[in-house]
Amino acid sequence: MKYFALLFISLFVFSCSQKADKKETSQQKPEPYWQAQESGVNAGLRGLSAVSDQVAWASGSGGTVIKTTDGGATWQNVSIPGTDTLQFRDIEAFDANTAIVLSAGLPAVIYKTTDGGQNWEQKYFSMVEGTFYDAMDFWNEKEGIAFGDAINGRLLILKTTDGGETWNELPFEQRPQALEGQGGFAASGTCLRTVGESQVYIGLGGQEASLFYSFDKGETWQKTVTPIQSGEPTEGIFSIDFKNEMEGLMVGGDYRGDSLTKINAAYTTDGGKSWFPVMAGMKPKGYRSGVALWKNYVFAVGRESCDYYREGDKAYTLMEGQYYAVDVSLDGEAVWASGPGGAVGKLGFKDNSIRY
Repeated sequence: MKYFALLFISLFVFSCSQKADKKETSQQKPEPYWQAQESGVNAGLRGLSAVSDQVAWASGSGGTVIKTTDGGATWQNVSIPGTDTLQFRDIEAFDANTAIVLSAGLPAVIYKTTDGGQNWEQKYFSMVEGTFYDAMDFWNEKEGIAFGDAINGRLLILKTTDGGETWNELPFEQRPQALEGQGGFAASGTCLRTVGESQVYIGLGGQEASLFYSFDKGETWQKTVTPIQSGEPTEGIFSIDFKNEMEGLMVGGDYRGDSLTKINAAYTTDGGKSWFPVMAGMKPKGYRSGVALWKNYVFAVGRESCDYYREGDKAYTLMEGQYYAVDVSLDGEAVWASGPGGAVGKLGFKDNSIRY
């Protein structure tokens, strides 16, 4: 575990004096880039779920749901009829046939398909005033969790144990207690993240960049305050990802723009109990709504700009494209991104070198 902690700190905080004698320069390494694809839609795609190198799903505004089964060569519009007023801010897919989408705002709904989007069934519905779901995630194909902004001071928590067929609200007294006016950001579906067999994390913004964490699948919660920029309704934690059960990274900032974002990245090495700011000059270069850890890379995306960090580099490197969300495939073999105006992209390497 000590080895992984040291590796993680060197990756995100750049305490990597042991790499100073490396002769290979970043110019000699394969350069990652986003292979922009034609989605066939103009929706803002904030929901993204990558299954493999060939299969990925995305969702967003206007009730839009799209998927590819050929590596992004073509995308199919499998939107749910009659939902064009809804915002599907998150989607979770398990294969080319099975996916679950979650809406933000009212009505609050969850739909599921098991035939590749040809047919959808509504699995949850609420018109309770103030309901606004931000994100969902799954520990496995059966057990999942979703959260929404606070009503009467406590976050909404939904759980499923049957693959999204039924959803049950956590009793009010067991839900995390938020500060006045505090909420999540339904910007990429990743301000909530499940890890391992039972861990789950929820990042909030507003007057405080709070992180709620649970080690028993959301039955009980604890809170820690992170150093991510906060204080305004537009500031806070936007995305979380973990390298393993102990080491994680969060990104965020101020969604009004890169120029207003100062403290946008923090890391943990103790399972999320405590978080530390990534050092200046060694963090992403602006507001970031999505982050993904893949092999020895970090990919951070935002509405105005995106960048990546590779172990051994001295700073993040900007990438072309503007995206809301980024996701590593379930099989760990591909990385996908989605964003405004129907933007979708797949990670590639400009010199076609073997990934490492």
